[in-house]
Amino acid sequence: MAGRIPQEFIDELLQRTDIAALVGERVQLRRSGAHYKGLCPFHDERTPSFTVSPERQTYHCFGCGAHGTAVGFLMEYDRLGFREAVAELAERCGLQLPETAAGQHSGADEHAPLYRALAAADRLYRDALRRHPARGAAVEYLRQRGISGEVAARFGIGFAPPGWDTLLRQLDDVRAGVRAGLIIERDSKTYDRFRDRITFPIHDRRGRVVAFGARVVNDGEPKYLNSPETPVFQKGREVYGLYHALQAQRRPQRLILVEGYMDVLALTQAGVEGAVATLGTATTREQASLLLRSAPALVLCFDGDEAGREAAYRAVENLLPVLQGDREVRVLLLPEGDDPDELVRREGRAAFEARLDAAAPVAEFFLNHLAADCDLATVDGRARLLERAAPPLRRVPAGLLRETLVSGLAERSHTDAGRIDRLLQGSEAQPPQKAGQAERRRPAPRSGDAPQQAATRRTPVRHAVALLLQQPGLAALAGEPDRFADRELPGCELLQQLLEIARAEPHISTAQILERFRETRYEAPLNRLAAWQRPEGNEADLEQVFRDALMRIEEQIVATEQDRLIRALDSGEEAAAEVQERLRAAQRLQFLMDRFKRHGLGAEDEGELQQLRAQFRL
Repeated sequence: MAGRIPQEFIDELLQRTDIAALVGERVQLRRSGAHYKGLCPFHDERTPSFTVSPERQTYHCFGCGAHGTAVGFLMEYDRLGFREAVAELAERCGLQLPETAAGQHSGADEHAPLYRALAAADRLYRDALRRHPARGAAVEYLRQRGISGEVAARFGIGFAPPGWDTLLRQLDDVRAGVRAGLIIERDSKTYDRFRDRITFPIHDRRGRVVAFGARVVNDGEPKYLNSPETPVFQKGREVYGLYHALQAQRRPQRLILVEGYMDVLALTQAGVEGAVATLGTATTREQASLLLRSAPALVLCFDGDEAGREAAYRAVENLLPVLQGDREVRVLLLPEGDDPDELVRREGRAAFEARLDAAAPVAEFFLNHLAADCDLATVDGRARLLERAAPPLRRVPAGLLRETLVSGLAERSHTDAGRIDRLLQGSEAQPPQKAGQAERRRPAPRSGDAPQQAATRRTPVRHAVALLLQQPGLAALAGEPDRFADRELPGCELLQQLLEIARAEPHISTAQILERFRETRYEAPLNRLAAWQRPEGNEADLEQVFRDALMRIEEQIVATEQDRLIRALDSGEEAAAEVQERLRAAQRLQFLMDRFKRHGLGAEDEGELQQLRAQFRL
């Protein structure tokens, strides 16, 4: 996404943004040395652990680990998308989005007429629910469903009067009404889309009305009618009620995903906060990501009939690939024939909350659903389970969640977990082995650096990367970046990229570097490394720490090369004499490097050291 907006523009935006002022408008901060401190807005705490660094242009919480740039802060705190956050910062700094970006961006100028038309429709519908002569059936329906005037006003419930041109006559810009999905043009006729219906405005994360859902009041079809997709509304990206849930609780501890508008209203009316709904479609991956960013816990609460079970499973399929370790998802299937609206009115808030607390963990629901009609007492039934599980499991990133799912699948299918890991690398699922034939479990192979799983221990490469993030000028001490290219040592590829960036732009800030890697596989680990505390001391001390880290990396590169050469000798794939000669050179290099570090070298040995270093591209 960042590539669609020129990187130079984002760099300038971050340079012009005073992150302490930006955060200080939302969080009470006090100066503490070179930084600012305050209570973290992303988790509850009594002792300030949230720090803003004007030098690095970043924020970090030592309590919950939240970390990022000014762009990231707006995305997390104001629940904006990347492009929206960039646009807001640009407006704040007095910058105009580049034309190449603005052409792809739903900018305020381009779509302002649509937002005005939608706001006008919202005002008309809400006023009609209070005043229009034909509103009686709509008011009575809401009353029968137990919806109070307070809750109706909170969600902006309205009434689209009968007639073909009620809204049409009120709009200043009919073309905008057509583009916003409010007005229909067909066979040279123009008329209101919503007529004689209760309206449910759909708000984006900034509180703007972007669409409507509408329910018929009397007899008519379809029962529910929704806005079409428009330049400001894609139903796979929005979640009904999320804006209101976040207004009620800045950091809700739990969201409840239900199937319909009335379910959201009924739960809110009963005092169950955090109810939201998708917009008549299966839960998309984008909606799943949005929900998981908005609260640490999510309960999927669907009807207990077959359609509800399938809807829950489809939602789980899209949630699992984006579910992080610090988020909890549970699934509550209601008794068949019940929906949340009916159940909470019949049982009351306390009983419904108890059901939510007892909801099944997402991994348990996922595996039980897959195994529902598989006879696990037979080899064929277990094979069928593996075949069903393989496609969705391949979409789950390697990590604790995938290991949990694989472990549960192994238990149900009587198959070794290591074998399932290997099957997920691309092979088709095969019938499980009979008892006693299971292979010894081995870890699944991983491709590349897999930085999202990297341990937090300070390896030399991570230490060097962390220092570079916080002091890019150190790159001048590192020699040619290419010497870290094509190494087997994990993280060297990232180190090379950082050195190239920092050598080209020695005054680049931490925040600008982090934004270069947004939405890449390095985004999460770089955020963690940028939060490390660098050693105390003056600039010379820091330079020595960086040199020491580079020396340890070189030692690891030489050791890794020796291991490779030994494997080559064992396999016989390369000429033995050449491999042995290079191995002796690597061992001599390791000896001289160790001796230099401990005692120093004479002129002759130092000359040999430099020759060997050049031979191994160090």
